[in-house]
Amino acid sequence: MKEKYKYLTKNVLIFAVSSFGTKFLSFLLVPFYTSVLTTAEYGIADIITTTATLMMYICTVNIADAVLRFAIERKKDQSEILVFGIRVLFIGSLVAILFLTITAQLRIADWPLMYYIFIFLYFWSTALYQIMTSYLRALDKVMEVAVAGIISTAAMIAGNIIFLLVIKIGIYGYLISMVIGPLIASIYCIAKAKVKGRDYIKSVCSTAVQKEMLQYCAPLIFNNIALWINAFLDKYFVTAICGVEANGIYAVASKIPTILSTFYTVFSQAWTLSAIREFDVEDSDGFFGKTYKIYNAAITMVCSVIILFNVPLARILYAKDFFEAWNYSSVLLISIMFNAMTAFLGSIFSAVKDSKVIASTTVVSAVCNIVLNALLIPKFGALGAAIATVASYMVMWALRLGYAKKYIKMSVSLVKDCIVYVLLIAQVALEHTAGHGYIGQVVIVIAIIVIYRKYVGAILGQLLQKVKAKMSRG
Repeated sequence: MKEKYKYLTKNVLIFAVSSFGTKFLSFLLVPFYTSVLTTAEYGIADIITTTATLMMYICTVNIADAVLRFAIERKKDQSEILVFGIRVLFIGSLVAILFLTITAQLRIADWPLMYYIFIFLYFWSTALYQIMTSYLRALDKVMEVAVAGIISTAAMIAGNIIFLLVIKIGIYGYLISMVIGPLIASIYCIAKAKVKGRDYIKSVCSTAVQKEMLQYCAPLIFNNIALWINAFLDKYFVTAICGVEANGIYAVASKIPTILSTFYTVFSQAWTLSAIREFDVEDSDGFFGKTYKIYNAAITMVCSVIILFNVPLARILYAKDFFEAWNYSSVLLISIMFNAMTAFLGSIFSAVKDSKVIASTTVVSAVCNIVLNALLIPKFGALGAAIATVASYMVMWALRLGYAKKYIKMSVSLVKDCIVYVLLIAQVALEHTAGHGYIGQVVIVIAIIVIYRKYVGAILGQLLQKVKAKMSRG
């Protein structure tokens, strides 16, 4: 099992170097955005990128996931998988152009034509980036994927400085930056993929493989639409019920939870590769069960600590009217935590190619999200949207944990975990009291660490081993 953890740890560290640097730089830009853009501008920009994300799931039939899964499985002619993925993207792009043209002509939203153009550009550049990085991950070119992430963020930050600070073109500068980041990174990925130009025209996988890839993708379309509903539909509800300014505040509230999402994204990228490669129905060596427990403990403790510092961070990051966003950040942190656990369990279904379970559990969760948004936002405003998001991810986690038992005999500490989850909810409740209940919050943080003390030792032990290994080599 040491080799399994060695492979997983190596990939985690590589993705960490990329993600922590890029996310940290993006995090530092939050005060810049909140001082340069108005709440209305930030709200509109958020709706544009959110709409483009939904189009990406539908118009590309989520082909990036199939590129990753099927290219890993192949031992030769892997470029055929990539080429088919690119072709699906181009067909999807034509569909996207047609849809946006009709929408603009019908004037469903009172937007200038440039907003629709930016929806398409963000859709296309992000979709291409996802396909290319999925292919490189399948080739085990993890370092190249990490570098691509750094390039994307560096380009985006440079664009923001030039277009927002120097040229000062407001929301258009922000949107241009969001497009050029993944586009420049995609060019780097294409170079590293080392697929010959003529192969993009001539190379093609068999009809049977194409059909199998599309069959794998089909349920994931519904899965990703449902994920989009969980992550983004509340913003449309907030915009419609509370106004675009309120959505601008709610959108920026997700910036502090980005700290936690960085942890789980780093691990998830590495874990997906290990889960597909090392899947064992019996989990005979306990690799899956032990990893789940350590991961759950780590993500939960980090979540609790960030909640403790939520308000102080908000004072630093959120300028002017945006400070109100602290009310929603801590609630969204818990939703990120449950999303992290569902992603871990989702990798099990990816390993066995059961995308239907992934889709069905997410759809049920999305339905819960829609119902709760409709019920809670009129009464509690944006806070109701955050609560609905937490509840929907909790439902998805519970369903996937139940279905996972069908495929793998994985040991989990359910009672202990549920006690900790209740403590986290209590911590958020304390934060929303007068004075933010810091003493009570500190007690809860310590209690969670004590409950997970066994896993704290395991995490620290892994880190110490890596440090010692580096020192001995140095």
